[in-house]
Amino acid sequence: MTILKRLLKRPFSLADLLGLAAHNISKPPLPPQMYEAAAGMVGKRGVSLLDHWREGFSVQLGEVAAQPTWQLQRSKILRLVIAENGWCDVFACTNGIESPDAWAHLVADLDYFKAFPKDAWKSVLLQKYVTALLSAGCLMEVAHRVYALTKLKEIELKLYSEYYREILKLDFSINQMVVTLIDEEQDDQALELADAKDEVINPLIADQYKLLALIAEQIANSKIDLSSVKEKMDAFDARKRELADAFLQASYTANGEFSDEQGTNGR
Repeated sequence: MTILKRLLKRPFSLADLLGLAAHNISKPPLPPQMYEAAAGMVGKRGVSLLDHWREGFSVQLGEVAAQPTWQLQRSKILRLVIAENGWCDVFACTNGIESPDAWAHLVADLDYFKAFPKDAWKSVLLQKYVTALLSAGCLMEVAHRVYALTKLKEIELKLYSEYYREILKLDFSINQMVVTLIDEEQDDQALELADAKDEVINPLIADQYKLLALIAEQIANSKIDLSSVKEKMDAFDARKRELADAFLQASYTANGEFSDEQGTNGR
């Protein structure tokens, strides 16, 4: 029946999808050390991280099965993969970022994080990464088996992920600079940098997120218009180079004024 539904592009029931993913649900596909660590992470309710994932993954399959057509189910599963990959991207981009304040704006409103103090958010993000890694991999397997996922679609998903990481790295790195300046009690410089980010960098990031949303739409429902997307990416790259030059010039000017002031004070 599964083969027939796939060939005729008929929608799958929740029972169908649970059956397709049963082997992964019973033994989550993680490297041995990560599997053992996840099994040992037990929350206040006595639920392990793996059981927490099983609950969430079953809900995701239910969301896919709730779509009335095969095409809409395919679109939904691709959007779920994009969302889960996104958490993997966030986790990857926090490497080298010392303070959770640099990425807190992404998670501060989520109940999953609000239940914990901020100093525990790195551990919470690690748990989110493990469950996202599992969900993305298992959803991809189902998509390959019954929703005609192609190598081209995998490349499109990778392009989305790479561009999302580019946005996150820009965002997080400047936020970390602000936090570092505050820690070093350089409040005026921190305020200047934060203002510059709000006025100049954040509008660019907002525009990049709009492009990212377009890419997600095309991945889920058609295919990426590479020429149009590349043109927009190139335009953003040009804006970033202009902004970088402006920041460097402002930095040189500020350092020069500081040196002149020091020299005058010395005389």
